[in-house]
Amino acid sequence: MNTISLPQNDELPPHMSAPVTQSGAEGELRRMMFLRSHKSLESVDPQFTMRRKMEQLREELELTELLRDSIESRLKVVLPEDLGSSLMDGVVLCHLANHIRPRSVGSIHVPSPAVPKLSMAKCRRNVENFLDACRKIGVPQSFLCSPYDITQCRLQPVSAAVQALVALDTTSGGADGKREEAIAAAPNPPVTTATTAGSETPSSVSVTTQTPPPAWQIWDLIGSSLLHVLCLLLLFLAYSWSELT
Repeated sequence: MNTISLPQNDELPPHMSAPVTQSGAEGELRRMMFLRSHKSLESVDPQFTMRRKMEQLREELELTELLRDSIESRLKVVLPEDLGSSLMDGVVLCHLANHIRPRSVGSIHVPSPAVPKLSMAKCRRNVENFLDACRKIGVPQSFLCSPYDITQCRLQPVSAAVQALVALDTTSGGADGKREEAIAAAPNPPVTTATTAGSETPSSVSVTTQTPPPAWQIWDLIGSSLLHVLCLLLLFLAYSWSELT
């Protein structure tokens, strides 16, 4: 019996060769196109990247101005141009919390002329005291930022926490007078100033002012004393006269 051997595929003539399928490659290409990330889209479309960056910059500027206005309008201060650096030590934020609710921050570390810049440890204590005060006042935990956000000048989460805090401000409206009286009656928190040796020197100064007596009270006292002296002198003269007679 004769065996007929068929030629292999690579030995077949061109018109008889099997067609090469490309469905697998096309499917993989479509999947890659579909799953292309947002980052790759930005790299492909530079205009999209520029628009997105401009939108982010505009949002950051709006948040910065809103945060600045919320603080300056209440504390009646003018903050530096670099808002993040002026808030990172926590001093301004602690004063803001005390403005919303007096004595909510019991101790504030402030710079001194000898040491104009607080250490990072004292900055963190101020920041933690501010966040604790926010919790006591009633700011929801979901709106609170972290101490890292404040010390690293991340204004977006800081602005969210401050806006939630000022939303609880009751000094507006008809409560202005009562609120101002409460603030005036409340003692100032003890302030710890930085020293050259790096030690903390609490300087809780309680100043008691005493109103001097009016001038008419002084003259009444002098007149009463002179009257007593005159009476004693008359009694002495009367006694001496009776002894002589």
